[in-house]
Amino acid sequence: MFNSIALDVIIGLMFIYLLYSLLATVFTEIIATQLGLRSRNLKEAIDRMLTDEENKGKLGRLWDSLRLIKNPKNKIIKNFYNHPEIKYLGSTGIFKTPSSFKAVSFSKTLMCVLFGDGPVTAEQIDEKWKVIIKNAKNAPEPTPTDPEEEIEDPFKMGKNEKILDYESGKYIKSLWEESLGNIPNFKLLLEGWFNRTMDEATEWYKRKIQIVTFLVGFFIAWIFYVDTFTIVSKLSTDKQARDQMVSMANTYIENNKTDEVNTQIDSARTEIDSQQLNSLLEVKQVLEQDIDNAHTILGMGAWLPDTVTVITTKSGVSYIPYIDNFICKHKTPVNGKIAFSRYDKWKYLFGLLYHHFWGFFITAIAVSLGAPFWFDLLNKIMKLRTSKKEAT
Repeated sequence: MFNSIALDVIIGLMFIYLLYSLLATVFTEIIATQLGLRSRNLKEAIDRMLTDEENKGKLGRLWDSLRLIKNPKNKIIKNFYNHPEIKYLGSTGIFKTPSSFKAVSFSKTLMCVLFGDGPVTAEQIDEKWKVIIKNAKNAPEPTPTDPEEEIEDPFKMGKNEKILDYESGKYIKSLWEESLGNIPNFKLLLEGWFNRTMDEATEWYKRKIQIVTFLVGFFIAWIFYVDTFTIVSKLSTDKQARDQMVSMANTYIENNKTDEVNTQIDSARTEIDSQQLNSLLEVKQVLEQDIDNAHTILGMGAWLPDTVTVITTKSGVSYIPYIDNFICKHKTPVNGKIAFSRYDKWKYLFGLLYHHFWGFFITAIAVSLGAPFWFDLLNKIMKLRTSKKEAT
């Protein structure tokens, strides 16, 4: 069983992770909205459905995985998104590409792109496939010897106009064959294909968001000086700070329920409008107050104050407020204080990145796990601490 000091250190650390995970979530959702990550992810999924995969090699695939803001612009995807069924689902502003649409919109649009607007018969679809597949292969136009062998395009498609890539065209044609020439069944198969793809696209988006959250978490860890190793060291040696952090964690747990936190995070994962953005900013302000209180307790910060007080004891030299001593190595205290210039402050900020990179890296990984994870775990640890006290 953990001793009380170790348990309190863990609680304080988890509480810090929880606060910064919430802050990172707010920033991540704002970034995702401003960059249109959801709409780009959806567009990438549609492009994946309608176009064939390029052979990019291992390095190419790795680079493709790191491109979080891909925006396919080939002719096939352009024709799909220019159809009124899809185009008018987006706004007239900067978010003109829709971030989501229903399976029925996909099937209706694809039917129109493939076979033209208006009613269509099974016979016309069968004839149309000959042109679609031929053009997808970029085959030269045949020279029929018999007029009956000539391929008729009932929708007057250009001779070499490609509206689908070959492999995608073959798969969609197999769905048509599976429907046994029944158009309503064909639409249902298209909708099922869309829904299956969207399930996977949701997982793509989660992975992208986790990468963004990690990057945001690392930046936050640096700017706020949230070094995991330094925090553990501080809490291990400072009983007052440790007790205050545990008290803050306990108060936070009592004032918030698990369902409320999960609902807050889940609701933030939908495309946010200006009103919801204001709500997120209000959450950010509340979080910053809690974070400021935590930093006051820990005495840490990435931006140097104008002066620090130097305390010399038998165990060594310490500074109030707490700072990393690398910036003080070549400075002489005057009346027990050290003053810092603006140059010193910028040097300290970037020096923290050099001296505490791995501590910030660990913090960023922890933040990327998400606020619900840390809230649930902190809640369990607090119960463990309470039960241990009652047992003794």
